[in-house]
Amino acid sequence: MSKSHSVVQKRMLKASPESIWDALTKPALMQHWFCPLGMTAIEVEADLQLGGAFRIVMDARAAAMKPPPEMGDFVTAYGRYLRVEPPHRLEFSWAWQGRDETSRVSVSLTPNGELTELVLVHDQLKDETSRIFHEDGWTPTLDNLCKYLGNQNALTDRQ
Repeated sequence: MSKSHSVVQKRMLKASPESIWDALTKPALMQHWFCPLGMTAIEVEADLQLGGAFRIVMDARAAAMKPPPEMGDFVTAYGRYLRVEPPHRLEFSWAWQGRDETSRVSVSLTPNGELTELVLVHDQLKDETSRIFHEDGWTPTLDNLCKYLGNQNALTDRQ
């Protein structure tokens, strides 16, 4: 049996599923937080419908974690929406311009009293190196989401 290469991240957020959904899906809001530490999202496009495309261009020149050289100083993530169930479930393909790999990201939002549990699963990664690369990206990116939503003290559970 082959080992699964996936990233699982959980956050308990002091925000409604609707406000988190908006931050995950509206380009004007995504531009404020959707990138790892030291990067800046400079262009965000999203056609939020089944089969619709998204694209995020990030300036990586000041990144804490430098992307592989073949990706350059401006990195582009892109994909297509595979499942859109507002405000609780979002799935999309994930690829990087300049890399030969397409994977899948699933996000679920579950209300829990005054909190919302966010679970992100990034699977179908090609190997352990890719898994580490993506985990090192999602951890600070979701931390940025917490800060953007005013949750600097959000509870965190990383697997």
